[in-house]
Amino acid sequence: MSGFRRTIGGLSNQHLFFNVDLIVFVEGGSMQFNKEQVYAGRYSDDTEDIIFWDNIFKKFRPDLKIKFKSIGSKKTISDIVLDLIEGELKTVMVAMDSEFDELLNRKTEYPGIFYTYGYSWENDVWNQDVIKAIIEELTAVKIENQDIENNFNDFLDKIKVAVYADAYLFKDNSSFFNRKKGLMFCVDCDPVDLPLVQSIKIDDKFNEKGITKRKAMRYGNKMGINTLQFCYGHLLADYCCLVVHHYLKKRHSLTNLSNAIIYRMSIKKHFDLRFDGSNLHAYYSDQFKKIGTNPN
Repeated sequence: MSGFRRTIGGLSNQHLFFNVDLIVFVEGGSMQFNKEQVYAGRYSDDTEDIIFWDNIFKKFRPDLKIKFKSIGSKKTISDIVLDLIEGELKTVMVAMDSEFDELLNRKTEYPGIFYTYGYSWENDVWNQDVIKAIIEELTAVKIENQDIENNFNDFLDKIKVAVYADAYLFKDNSSFFNRKKGLMFCVDCDPVDLPLVQSIKIDDKFNEKGITKRKAMRYGNKMGINTLQFCYGHLLADYCCLVVHHYLKKRHSLTNLSNAIIYRMSIKKHFDLRFDGSNLHAYYSDQFKKIGTNPN
């Protein structure tokens, strides 16, 4: 118990070292830290997760000085949650991806614990309007056709059964999309024009996983799964980036833009164009009400 108290005491005082009101631990970054490393002061700065959550907190608590720390995995965030609750900490909060926690009733409801609306922040950020806005800014040319909308809607339509299967398998600690590599297995990454989902590759994966489309569709419909909200976030973001890359290359002969820049542009476009007045604004407003704030 004494070791626990020393650990919690150090955690609750971390904000003092940064002269801030609050420490917020988030996922993300190229390094994965365990709880012991985090409590010893290890973390990453300047990640997309930090940029996203910084925007969220500034919307609802611009009065707070906050130090965000990206510590890698949701597993470590979950370990910290246990100490946050046990120690009743007021100067530490955490923010993490929802994944399928809402569908599976696995969310921990406690002040100071925040979840994304969708599977991850990528699901909150990306849609056809954001893709289009990024391309228009980079090319300085207004898109007059519906090609982006049509491509994105085709993606959602063809990937839906795979998202349903991913959710079905996730409840048993498995998955349809590989979380470490090869997640774009079903996407034509070298198309004549814009990328497309290859349905035959999805069919092959169903055979490999030993699950039928009928079972996946039944589960997805029963749970009311929204494809955009619950698509594996990295797959969604990588597909959207691929659309941007190919549109720039095939139609404007522009190349060599990094995904990291596109990711950050997507966050900015989301908050500039879509967040205020949206259902996401209402969702995050409700989360801040749990900690006694006065949302805008």
